[in-house]
Amino acid sequence: MSHLFEPLKLRNVTLRNRIGVSPMCQYSCVDGLATDWHLVHLGSRAVGGAGLVMVEATGVEAIGRISPHDMGIWTDAHVEPLPASRDL
Repeated sequence: MSHLFEPLKLRNVTLRNRIGVSPMCQYSCVDGLATDWHLVHLGSRAVGGAGLVMVEATGVEAIGRISPHDMGIWTDAHVEPLPASRDL
């Protein structure tokens, strides 16, 4: 029997199942800020049943991104649009 739908405990975090959504570059950010697109796209994967959803590659400097529309985290302003795990 597959363990795919069984919970998985990793240290102090327990995932509801073993389905994970890998990070995907969405090229939908404005100045590195996540938008409503990210909330809907990633949120729908979580609501759809994935136990782990990872955001896209995130640049720690504006110059280090793949494109000007990639997500960033080089200022505190980039954190606010992202939901904290405690909010999910």
